[in-house]
Amino acid sequence: MALVYTVTLLADHKGYTKPRAIGDEYMVDALVDVSSIVAAGSVIPASAFGLTQITTAMITGHDNANALQPQIECSATGSYESVSSLALMFTSLDGTNATASNDANGGSVRMRVYGIL
Repeated sequence: MALVYTVTLLADHKGYTKPRAIGDEYMVDALVDVSSIVAAGSVIPASAFGLTQITTAMITGHDNANALQPQIECSATGSYESVSSLALMFTSLDGTNATASNDANGGSVRMRVYGIL
């Protein structure tokens, strides 16, 4: 199965789309359009957000047109896919609550990602 996605960095109130400093970290808002998902998770590298490391990521909205619920995969210890990537998992809201594992369209996921440049 192929992973296909597009990340669009969203402009803040001043029109800036690059990561900006928040304390010792940088923060960026992004829209991730996952047009082809895989069972192991749609892995998005930190570089797609303009970062080298990801310290925190959160979903701040999503397009639910395909009855799929996105979530950020993490381990039992709270770790993401790696320090330089995260994985989006999609749960089917069709009554089975199964992880989507085909090339279905995951839709758009709005995210806020914190990390290091």
